[in-house]
Amino acid sequence: MPDTIAVTADKRTNYLVRPLCPEDREMIEQALKLLSPRTLYSRFHSHGVKLSKKDLDYLTTTDGRDHVSWLVIDPSKRPEDFPIALGRYVRDKTQPSRAEVALTVCDRHQGQGVSKVLLGALGASAVAAGVESFHGSLLTENHSLRRLMQSLGAELTMRDGTLQAEASADPWQLPDSAAARKIRRVATQVGTALNGQRDSASSVRMRS
Repeated sequence: MPDTIAVTADKRTNYLVRPLCPEDREMIEQALKLLSPRTLYSRFHSHGVKLSKKDLDYLTTTDGRDHVSWLVIDPSKRPEDFPIALGRYVRDKTQPSRAEVALTVCDRHQGQGVSKVLLGALGASAVAAGVESFHGSLLTENHSLRRLMQSLGAELTMRDGTLQAEASADPWQLPDSAAARKIRRVATQVGTALNGQRDSASSVRMRS
């Protein structure tokens, strides 16, 4: 299991984040069953969502560069407990500087800024991987996410009944809004931790 990273989006709230790994497959399957129909519809834009084995394999098979997923964990729980949120991006094959992003926050942690934690972690990975912009779809009735996207300077367009949003993947290229500052704070902490892990791994390889 990857190491967890302690982050603070502001001076009051602490979280643990870590990359998703294949061993999380069963945990993710169980966690999705605990989401309310409203949250599932908001995430997948469809009622009665049931993920197949192929869907779960796809969600949990990441490479850390073109397909990246981060979990947010409540620090009061054990690291192996169910996450409170999951965010991922998948790089576009035809436009490799862009990536589709999707966020899922469990019901009782919504409205607490967890999406910003996910965007900070994803942004740190995107900068390292050369991804310049994130895009994704959201329901028109998802007013809180819509306000967040607007505060991040996202371009919003309507297509097939859903809003399409696109914004910079680089946290340091976002407008100087309160939301962006929280995202940058998390991205800095995650980026520093990842650099330390890479330096440590390089040192081990050199000694061996």
